[in-house]
Amino acid sequence: MVAGSSTWIVLARDVSDSVSIQGQRRTVFGAVLDVDTGLVVHLLPGTSVDSVVGRVLKAALVRPAAPLTKAVPQRLVAPPELLQSVEAAAAGLSKLTDTVVVEGHQLQEAEEIVDSMVGHMEGRNQPEEPPTVADWQVLYRELAAFTEAAPWRRWSDSDWFTARFEINGTTIQRDCLVLGNAGLQRGFNVIPDADDLLRASSSDTANRWTHLDDALIVHLDPWRETHGVYADKARRYAWPTDAPFVPSLLTVRDGGPADLSASDSRVLALALHAVLTQDARRLVAAGANAIVAGELTFADNTIGRFEVDRP
Repeated sequence: MVAGSSTWIVLARDVSDSVSIQGQRRTVFGAVLDVDTGLVVHLLPGTSVDSVVGRVLKAALVRPAAPLTKAVPQRLVAPPELLQSVEAAAAGLSKLTDTVVVEGHQLQEAEEIVDSMVGHMEGRNQPEEPPTVADWQVLYRELAAFTEAAPWRRWSDSDWFTARFEINGTTIQRDCLVLGNAGLQRGFNVIPDADDLLRASSSDTANRWTHLDDALIVHLDPWRETHGVYADKARRYAWPTDAPFVPSLLTVRDGGPADLSASDSRVLALALHAVLTQDARRLVAAGANAIVAGELTFADNTIGRFEVDRP
């Protein structure tokens, strides 16, 4: 059994677009996280933010999830948009009379835990080693550069790139494809073998994923068409609210859809950087086909290297 810390983080997430509960038109999940252990104290569904915050706090006090034991926090931390709801809920619980409620910022690590839970509920396999906040920051920076450059204006949906990546002494080769020139779906694919995509497209829906293991998939859609968990993540990583496209990210693991691992996020960031480097070369030297090499430094000072050329 593990004793809890003196600080809890309280979060709430509207997941109505992905999780439905019979008899409810709206689904909101409330979560209480223990700062010292990084464990979830309690998680509950509800129909509104105010109701779920009160219920999940009460449940965290009386029925904390194992291996945590009962504890009364000295401090509750809530993001700005939840502060009033948490203050009202705490005022209604006698055990929290002396607990201080404070506004929290930069709660990405806690939000990533909630993302993982939502991803699990939506049916995506979860990685053993998820990306760190710093990994996400690098990846979203590269995604922003890719979206701004709009390479689909110059490459067709059949222009495959062959890329070789080296990260932490491991070398892999991938086929990369910029999507969007046909006007159907903007995005980016990183696939072990370009033929896998053809095999997947000719398979029935039930078997399609089996051909795409280790594929990294980026879709770029307008805000209104972007799935909730991806829109939430984009906002947290400062994606412009007036941007015309927002990224949704997915990989395939063990024959099923999955959320990105730490290594996936780095390969994808490096692939985006590589293709944009090749794209920039084409802008100054039309028709250039030579191999282009470069590198990308990650937040922990690990250096990823690439070579990319067009088939």
